[in-house]
Amino acid sequence: MHEALITEAGEGKQQKRGLHVAGMPLWAIAFLVLTVVVSLAIGHYWLINGDDLLEIWCDRVGSLGQLLHIQRTSPLVIDPFFYHGLTFVGIRLFGVKPFFLRLPSLVGFLVMQVCLFYFVRRIASVQVAVFALAFPMVTGGFIYTVEIRPYGVLLGLFGLAMLSWQTATRREEHRALALVVLALSIAAAINSQYYGVLLMLPLCAGEAVRVWKRRRVDVPMLLSLGAGLAGMVFLLPFMKGAAEFRSHYKADNVPYQSITQTYNFLVLGQSTFSQQANHLLAILLGVLVAFVLWSSIRERRDKAIRLPEAEFVFLLTLAALPIFAYLLGHFVTHAMESRYALGAVLGITGLLSIALVTVLRNRIACSLVFALLFAWFTWNGMMGVRAARSYRDQSVAAMVVPPKVMAAIMASPTQMLYTQDIDLVGFLAFHDADAKVLQHVALVYSVDEEMRWNHSETDSRIVENLKSFAPYTILPYEAVMKEPVGRVFVLTHGGWNWIDKAFANGQVTAEPVGEAFGAEVVRVVQPSVGQRQLVP
Repeated sequence: MHEALITEAGEGKQQKRGLHVAGMPLWAIAFLVLTVVVSLAIGHYWLINGDDLLEIWCDRVGSLGQLLHIQRTSPLVIDPFFYHGLTFVGIRLFGVKPFFLRLPSLVGFLVMQVCLFYFVRRIASVQVAVFALAFPMVTGGFIYTVEIRPYGVLLGLFGLAMLSWQTATRREEHRALALVVLALSIAAAINSQYYGVLLMLPLCAGEAVRVWKRRRVDVPMLLSLGAGLAGMVFLLPFMKGAAEFRSHYKADNVPYQSITQTYNFLVLGQSTFSQQANHLLAILLGVLVAFVLWSSIRERRDKAIRLPEAEFVFLLTLAALPIFAYLLGHFVTHAMESRYALGAVLGITGLLSIALVTVLRNRIACSLVFALLFAWFTWNGMMGVRAARSYRDQSVAAMVVPPKVMAAIMASPTQMLYTQDIDLVGFLAFHDADAKVLQHVALVYSVDEEMRWNHSETDSRIVENLKSFAPYTILPYEAVMKEPVGRVFVLTHGGWNWIDKAFANGQVTAEPVGEAFGAEVVRVVQPSVGQRQLVP
């Protein structure tokens, strides 16, 4: 208690040296403002696309009952219901407006930054806390401030859980609010993304250390953690619909490279390095972890930081979430994406901040670090705005179907353009205001062809579910190919697209018509003459 009073007095003296708002110096406020400005600037140009479209397709239905039915029986995205409900309410209040749809993600990211500041300020100096607030801006987590997905909200919930747990562990009384916030944060995180349950690992690890040190169980804390975990009961109605995607989510089982790819994404914002680069990163990451551990232990021994063993273990376990996410994906869910372990950003940031205590103690070095972070993120933001504007311009231009292609579509037997690209149909559904193009587009799917070429049926399952409530032309590929002559197709080569491969394997003859939507458009002139023998 005496040390805590000395610490608070010292921090009070530091805060009197300059202008502070809620205990935050101007540098912290500047980083928060920059986060908002860059996110809004990128979001202004960033068109709704990809998985965001699937989210909105579900959440803009007419009633909450219909949304519940879709998520229970025919989901397009398998996230739990909390974020869907949040988006549904937003659409009902403000319509399908990108600013309002992205607002929860931005707020969640800001909440995470603020929570990191206060969490680290209790451990080290205000300067170190400012670094902890700023560093997530240059990580892969920032992109989720402009996406209509649950991950920005999830980061905020992880931050709230982390700070409320620390508050409750450092107090002997007046901690009821912290325990309630902890329980609610855990429950909301689990119901925002299924991998949100990984939040329990660092909390339980930290609490286990507390029990070992105290030689007694903190009953109120256990009740809070148990109440939060009990939030899993709200997942049960939606588990069946989500489980349908489990069988063939990916072409291969979850590889161990997912771990280093995830760290690539979290720290560098990039996850497309080669296997050799991933291995090199793993070595460098190991060296960095060793340095962080050595620095943290040294600073703790010299009493430069006030880091209880429980909080140290909590941060270590939180930073190791990609490893646990890999294990869960490899052995249980058979699904692993880098974003599933996004909460590790908080652990990585906390440990890195502690490792830089000595550097940030020097006023000149601290100012230089902050200036570099500010400049780096500003530059990244400018490049992000430029990329978003370029993508918007190209996408809008691609929606204009050339006269030659449109003439071929109108001259075809059905006057339809066939595509397997869900993103294309979704993009037209939300950005083709007059539906002039969309009314001539048919979405085709095939479980057999997708399994043959991609060893996955994810897209086909999404399209089949979409049929149950979306008013678009959706047809089985096999039905379309019964009389293919004269029909016009979009061939998007590479990636998960398989129509061009199916054409080649079935020896379907097609002549080029032109280009549209950034892809090749062809007209079938000769039907299949029998499939070739596939090479295993």
